[in-house]
Amino acid sequence: MKEEEQPEGEERYLKKIKELDMIWRINEQIMSFRSLEALLDSILKGAVEVMEATSGSIMLIDPQGSDTLAIKAARGLRSDVVKKASCKVGEGIAGLVAERREGMLLLDDLMDPRLRTRRKVSDALSVPIIGEGELLGVLNLNTKRDQAFSKFDLFLLNTLTKQVASAIERGKHMEEIRLSLKELEEAEKKAMEEMQRLTRELDEQRRQYQRLRQLHDKLYKDLESLTGPIA
Repeated sequence: MKEEEQPEGEERYLKKIKELDMIWRINEQIMSFRSLEALLDSILKGAVEVMEATSGSIMLIDPQGSDTLAIKAARGLRSDVVKKASCKVGEGIAGLVAERREGMLLLDDLMDPRLRTRRKVSDALSVPIIGEGELLGVLNLNTKRDQAFSKFDLFLLNTLTKQVASAIERGKHMEEIRLSLKELEEAEKKAMEEMQRLTRELDEQRRQYQRLRQLHDKLYKDLESLTGPIA
């Protein structure tokens, strides 16, 4: 029995290594953060590789505070689908996962007909992305029948989304700080330009004062010369 169980144990061991590799890559992306878009794309790329999925997407609540999910990163999906795809919380697979705030493993044979799609996907795995109690979005992965997902995959992806949520929150915070820094730099530049303008204006006013003063002194001297005795 042990010999029969060994391959499964080795497979789980390899998946755990992949999970750790995924966590490392997320941390690496945070350290070399360029943009939230690049971060999400890298996270999804890693998730697709780790889970051996054929396609996937990361949907985030957008705009923040609403109940609308929009695709922010995609792999293996047509660009026109990505641009148009969005749903409300409670609608479709992603919306239902977001509403329930728990992952779903959807096998084609067991899937509720209302959740079926026209895509040629046999199995789907969707998990909510939750950070500090707030719903951030949903991570969706798809595969074909001969590469069916398992409950272990669901557990693994749920584990990864904790890291994903932390990465997204940190990424958003970094973008907010960068935006604030950019706005401050622009305001500082405008203030400096205004100071330079005022300095130039002050210099011109000083020169004008000096000219007026010189003219005043000359006229005053001319007046004094005229009030003296006539020779």
